[in-house]
Amino acid sequence: GYGNFYNQTYTWMIEDTVKDAFNMVGIKFHAKNYAMGGTPSGPEISLCMETTFGNDIDILSWDYANSDGDNYDLYRLWGNRAGIHPTIPTLFRLGKDPTCSSIDDDFQRFGLSAIQFDVDYIRSLVPDTSWETVDDLPPEVRYYKCAGQVEGGSVLCKENKWDTEGTTCDLSEYQTKEENRGWKDHKLIGRVIGVFLVDTLLSALADLEETLLEVSTIRNISVSQDKDRYAFQSSSLKEMHEGANLGKNTKFLGGHAKYSPFWRSSSFCHSALLPNHARFTGAVTLSMRSYRHDHGYFVGYDEGYAVDALPETKPKDGQFLLAYLPEMRQNCSDVYRADYKDFFLVRKQDGWVKVALPNHLEMKQFRIMGDKRGAHVIALCAEGVSVVAIKLKKIEVKVDGADVVDVRTLNDELSQCRLLVGEHDSFLWIAKPGGTGQFELEIKLNEPEELRITTILII
Repeated sequence: GYGNFYNQTYTWMIEDTVKDAFNMVGIKFHAKNYAMGGTPSGPEISLCMETTFGNDIDILSWDYANSDGDNYDLYRLWGNRAGIHPTIPTLFRLGKDPTCSSIDDDFQRFGLSAIQFDVDYIRSLVPDTSWETVDDLPPEVRYYKCAGQVEGGSVLCKENKWDTEGTTCDLSEYQTKEENRGWKDHKLIGRVIGVFLVDTLLSALADLEETLLEVSTIRNISVSQDKDRYAFQSSSLKEMHEGANLGKNTKFLGGHAKYSPFWRSSSFCHSALLPNHARFTGAVTLSMRSYRHDHGYFVGYDEGYAVDALPETKPKDGQFLLAYLPEMRQNCSDVYRADYKDFFLVRKQDGWVKVALPNHLEMKQFRIMGDKRGAHVIALCAEGVSVVAIKLKKIEVKVDGADVVDVRTLNDELSQCRLLVGEHDSFLWIAKPGGTGQFELEIKLNEPEELRITTILII
């Protein structure tokens, strides 16, 4: 929603459209705008679904066409991670792509619901604004499309793209980029999806009205959901994505694209990125829960330290510092963004610093039992953690006291996520026998002055 206020985005429009209807039948509807600008769907986000989006979601939106491009393995990963989410959400995909549609068919054959919204078709239904129609069109679509171009085609359409006049916020950085959509486009998409959801609710109520509600009926619904869950989770990657050749991209998932735990095993993420469910609940920072504003954004969460106001000395507990760039935070009253690439800061001056993961709140909120026996994959998402840096000991990393001797990329060279590799060329780490199931990660910098970690991932 860059260039618009937070309450003008299509996510908020969806909630605004449906919340009263759902509330009438006792359902509290929340639409979470957890988009992160310029961020692909994976692997950092898709492997962290529960900690990022929460462990109680019914619909999971995918709107990553621009950032993912033609890397369809990322969409396959997204769907597979959704299929093992505790609530197995329905996938809502925005955009029209034949390959993604084919992948949706694969998902649905094994019990995962997937719905495509062809937003370009929706836009095509709106009439052009002309001298003949201008007085007949409501403000929401007046000057939305001129000469067949959405938010373009004439000066009038371009001049009426935004509705932020009078704000003290400087939105010029976003409003000068053509790819950012204006308030009318967001409202159109949000209202259409919202109406679809309300219509689906009405259909469900009509079905219930014709059904004799008994214990057996509710049990049958539950059994049907369990069957879908079992069908998905018991299927193999080979049969679901037949012909996809998941091992073709040797850099994807560290060259281990056929290693099923990446796709289907429970994962845990300790992430500084915003928006982030685990940060809003205080699990990451061991702090108080934040407050959800009426327009869907959160306030009152622990922001950590601004990089220009860091403590001079190492924290007494030797932990990583949660930090952010103050120039990236908005400095005006009208909320227009909530996505920030915050990070855990490791400084050379602090020597060895450590963190034990998952912490006790993360274990509780995400029902992590603390596997004391299994093998786990651990990855660091941070710029600068390279093979050269590790092998030349510019950066030293230990997992439960054992040295990390190598790293491997999780996607491509542009990805900041690296698998930690131990002795004997193994990327699998075993929790200490008789321990709590936590891993202690230690880092020491010998050459770079600082390291900024966005996410620590354990599968």
